[in-house]
Amino acid sequence: MTDTYTAHDVSDVLNALPTLFGFRPYESLVAVATHGPRRRFGFRMRVDLPHPDDADQLGRLVAGHLRHQGAEGAILVAVTEQQDVARELLSAVRPHLAEIELVLAVRADKCRYWLDVPDFPERGIAYEVSDHHLAIVKAVAAGQQILPDRAALVARFAPVQDPRRAELLRATMAVVPQVIAVIADSPDDGLVDLAFRAVEDILDRGLSGLRLSDDDIVLLSVWVSTTEVRDAVVSLMTRDNAPAMLSLFTLLAQNVVPPCEPAVLTLAAFAAWLTGDGAQALIAVERALDVAPDYGAANTLIGILEAGIAPERWFAIAAEER
Repeated sequence: MTDTYTAHDVSDVLNALPTLFGFRPYESLVAVATHGPRRRFGFRMRVDLPHPDDADQLGRLVAGHLRHQGAEGAILVAVTEQQDVARELLSAVRPHLAEIELVLAVRADKCRYWLDVPDFPERGIAYEVSDHHLAIVKAVAAGQQILPDRAALVARFAPVQDPRRAELLRATMAVVPQVIAVIADSPDDGLVDLAFRAVEDILDRGLSGLRLSDDDIVLLSVWVSTTEVRDAVVSLMTRDNAPAMLSLFTLLAQNVVPPCEPAVLTLAAFAAWLTGDGAQALIAVERALDVAPDYGAANTLIGILEAGIAPERWFAIAAEER
């Protein structure tokens, strides 16, 4: 979001969850890192509720990710109809937080929430989930799309279906030989410059949010599927342009066909990770691995996600190299 939203109470936190993930999390444990005296939101993660026997293992995992992200405080939210499981899970996370301040631990269903503190009402406190809540209104005004659930987010990166898939396959198969011929005639050290001359206008328009034609999408998808050009695009991603990169490569991911799927999906996932959106990053990179299990860049990225490495590490490395 480009604007700031301040959560004043538990109801505000619960209504802000869709803005953190792009969808409304249910049957989930959410952990949000906070920083500074004003407890600014930072890294966030969402996991499916585990079997009760796995609660302690998940508690160590969540706390470990928060530490890796430099969290000073933590907000824990279990959103589920299974309140006994939620209580056990929140209790399992607490001991592993160590030096991290527990700012809030709340469990909720779709209409009530509970805090495990003395004298809290047994029936919980009612709250209203609203698409018109200020947190969501500000996020949507800033250009964020809020989806109803995680399944809708998965569908965002689903394979293209016929008849459009057949059209895009024909277009891609026509462009691939042309790009291969250009690569064959170019010196190795000039390939990236050559590629960027071919797609620079498309990148500029795409990052500006202007409409791209199918020809633009296909040409850019083919070029970024070469290792050198893919890595060059990665090197262009910064903290400031990561949201625009995510929008562009999400568009490409929704229109990509073989053999360009692994590179495009991995670039979308990488951009999502840089924005702090681990949910989109994981969904995109998992689909990249579905179509190409041995794709090195996707395997590297999923390792980064599973280890809970912060994007700040990448920005620091990139700054040193520049």
